Amino acid sequence: MINPVFLRTFSVLAEERSFTRAAEALAMSQPGVSQHLKALEDYYRTPLVSREGRHFELTDAGRRLADYTRSLFAEHDRFRTSLAADEPERGLCRFSSPGSFGIKMYTFLLRINKQHPGLSIHFAYAPNANVLKDVLEERIDVGFMSQAVDEANVHAEAFAEERLCLALPKGTKGTTWAQLKELGFINHPDGFHHASRILAKNFPSDYVTMEDFQIRGFSNQIVSSILEPVAMGLGFTALPESACLSFAGRAKIRIEPLPKPVIDQIYWVQKRGRQLPSRFAYLKAEYGKVYKNLATVDASLLKSTAATERLPVKAKARRKG
Repeated sequence: MINPVFLRTFSVLAEERSFTRAAEALAMSQPGVSQHLKALEDYYRTPLVSREGRHFELTDAGRRLADYTRSLFAEHDRFRTSLAADEPERGLCRFSSPGSFGIKMYTFLLRINKQHPGLSIHFAYAPNANVLKDVLEERIDVGFMSQAVDEANVHAEAFAEERLCLALPKGTKGTTWAQLKELGFINHPDGFHHASRILAKNFPSDYVTMEDFQIRGFSNQIVSSILEPVAMGLGFTALPESACLSFAGRAKIRIEPLPKPVIDQIYWVQKRGRQLPSRFAYLKAEYGKVYKNLATVDASLLKSTAATERLPVKAKARRKG
């Protein structure tokens, strides 16, 4: 590969059309300019200038190389300027998250993107293990994970919280252990993880293992595919509350308020030692400003869902198996 210094020398020579002026502009000797020119002509195996006494003209190849170097260094200068600017409201942002939290986060990011079109949001839904792998291999900039990370090469920090809930068919009256056993479970990649935590905490005298439940179905897709069989009365499942509330067919499911709430911690995960542009700190700060509001909205929707069933939340929470 040719030395870019030689290309810079030629670019100035073509602009100045003088070895003397080019040498002065580059703080070089005239023989030094000539050596760089010869190195380029040897590399491209063609004359780049045609000399007539003390003057010269660019050959056709020289004119084409002059155009190329002009655009090359102009693009490099634009790139260098963009790096130095590091504007918090411009640039590419690559995220990945499990589906449940991802729905909420992607919606938030789109609102910010609408305000700042200079941002380019790339968002992928993936299981926790894939999110971690993509962070390590730098296919994404930031991952959101709903499980603690034990990996020396990543930095993880608490970012948000999600309440877990049980989702049951609309017609289900109350929630007893016997009713759950009769319904059966609709599983998903995080299904056993979510359900075991909810059931162990809220049915401590009954719960032993998820193997006690008949698995009525499984989906590895995001919320709509998981909750559709619940809406059809085929079983119950366990998901973050925000996922249940975002389900288009929410009127066909019942979200069960838990006497003993179970909270999932969401972690912001990035590769250790990698310095992210300022736009990521900006997005993190903006989410922090509205996070409490989002949590409040989720809580109010949950209460509204219970009210439409004509059962107070507190009364429902006292039901036991």
